[in-house]
Amino acid sequence: SGINAEYGDSSIFSAHLKRGQSFHVRCTAIQLLALFIKNESSERDLNTILSLIEFDQSPFIRCHAAQQLYKLPLFTKHQDCFLNNLHLVERLWRLLNEHQDFNLRCCLAQLYYTLYGRTTPTCVPTNNCAVVIDLKGQTARTNVPGIPSSFRFSSKFDDDRKYSSDDSSSSRKKKKHKPMS
Repeated sequence: SGINAEYGDSSIFSAHLKRGQSFHVRCTAIQLLALFIKNESSERDLNTILSLIEFDQSPFIRCHAAQQLYKLPLFTKHQDCFLNNLHLVERLWRLLNEHQDFNLRCCLAQLYYTLYGRTTPTCVPTNNCAVVIDLKGQTARTNVPGIPSSFRFSSKFDDDRKYSSDDSSSSRKKKKHKPMS
């Protein structure tokens, strides 16, 4: 929003992130550093902001830093960028699950969704194992080694009926109720 970062050295922004600076100066430094990261793809500066999110004592500064990263996304879901790596995915996931601050967790969830959407990030290796279960047709398909690629399963209810004995049901006598007079 009207902020122009002069590309080059980001150390001036990082210097103003430290405690002891005015709250508004720190917020402006976070905005400029986020813009710098977006335009210059600086992993060092990204780690600076993530460390701020992780360790800063001010909950508002932590949330503001996360908000700036999702307002100015580092990359899109389908964009190749060296910042899109397994280390970033794991760090964001860990931060998302470890912090007790509800507002920060919401900001981190929004950041994660902005960067990766609802799918598995492309930088995460897959194990190529999948099982698709059709509950209506009671069939399953899989590509897991050692399991047939397609099989039919039966429910526990079907198994119970198959093994129930007819003797137990016939031994019960039906009693006729007499009408009360």
